Amino acid sequence: MLREKGGVALEDRKEKEGPLRVIQACDLQAGGIASLILAICEHLDREKVNFDYLVYRNREEFGEEKALKMGGKKLVADNTDARCKAAKFLWKFYRTWQALKKENAMIFHINAPTPYDCLVGIAARLAGVKTIILHSHNSRLKKAGKGHRIFQGICRFLIPVCGNYYFACSDLAGEFLFGKRRKEKIIYVNNGISVEDFQFDEGIRRKMREQYQVENAFVAGSIGRFCRQKNQRFLLEIYAEILKLWPDSKFLLIGQGELDEELMKAADGLGIRENLIHISSTDKVRDYLCMMDVFVLPSMFEGFPVVGVEAQCCGLPCIFSGSITRQAALTDRAYFLGLERPASEWAKLALEAAGKDFKGREGYKERVREAGYDIRDTAGWIQEFYLCR
Repeated sequence: MLREKGGVALEDRKEKEGPLRVIQACDLQAGGIASLILAICEHLDREKVNFDYLVYRNREEFGEEKALKMGGKKLVADNTDARCKAAKFLWKFYRTWQALKKENAMIFHINAPTPYDCLVGIAARLAGVKTIILHSHNSRLKKAGKGHRIFQGICRFLIPVCGNYYFACSDLAGEFLFGKRRKEKIIYVNNGISVEDFQFDEGIRRKMREQYQVENAFVAGSIGRFCRQKNQRFLLEIYAEILKLWPDSKFLLIGQGELDEELMKAADGLGIRENLIHISSTDKVRDYLCMMDVFVLPSMFEGFPVVGVEAQCCGLPCIFSGSITRQAALTDRAYFLGLERPASEWAKLALEAAGKDFKGREGYKERVREAGYDIRDTAGWIQEFYLCR
């Protein structure tokens, strides 16, 4: 039986107006947040709810084709033509208001890596949007100077003006964006994945290792955008230490970003370039996870790493930095180590974890599902949330 909202049955509303359109403030480039939002959309009943995407750069993006195929629209509020930071913010604010007003938006879901991103919620209020969701996806800012801390505090003070509902992917992400005082108001939303799409497959593993001629090699790997937050410079140092301990090894690095050239030079300097397999981007993440023997993620900070869920679903031992929430440990193959520890210690732990006598990797799909990280559960819950607003 369908609920009634404002005296109109949802079934009647659907027949008259089509699906409820939710506008996601989310870029569509390769990355964890975009992957999560697109995966949620894929598992919605899109006759009832569908997404449109508000982006702030007018360019072709990695996930754009998938979004459009699922019936979404790409709305552009480009602010890259601004000459200074103040003008950039003003253009972002105005063009957000303009886009939401034009679309007559009912629900605006702001996927916010930083407190600054919440401020467009004020533009949404001025545009007449009734339901504004602030969704925290990060646990720290890249810049932590005094000026940034002060501005963060101002943004947090304005949170009640910016949105009606507070979502977070983890305890650390919730505290970072909303502060301790609003803890009881936070709704935690699991960063689910399609567990079937990331379960281990021995046939895929053999095929991939043959393709890259690493049939008998030890393969460590990592996935992430090339930026300071992901700490890939330290990651290369870790692999250099692995290579010392296991000469017949390879390092599979998937990602791209502003540090491409710098990281490749660092690999040359460490003498590991010949052992490095670099893939810029791929829609076959599971295939590469099957190929790996251990997954390493030494991020300086994360809200909740979706790629860590994918890796655990594929049965990989995962070495996470101590700055990542312990909620990321969904299986017995998750390990945490502080970033103050030397690269040699990380390398030793990676090899020890990969060498432990675990049962087959195939069964870890069910462990991730039981932990509550099946995307179908996440999508089902969030769809009901939208429809009840």
